[in-house]
Amino acid sequence: MDTKQIKLVPKKAGNGYVSSYTVNISVTEAMELGFINEDKTINKIEKVITGDSLIIRKAPI
Repeated sequence: MDTKQIKLVPKKAGNGYVSSYTVNISVTEAMELGFINEDKTINKIEKVITGDSLIIRKAPI
């Protein structure tokens, strides 16, 4: 398992308040993880929240 630090990027709604956050994943990482195909089509992914952890993974078929 490889661990890397990431930053949460705030996204603001129309009213100026932060409504969500995004995380950036490089194209190389996304392809290695099976999130996108060689033709750049996006596969379904899911997030799993467990206690103090967040796991982002390719969704089961």
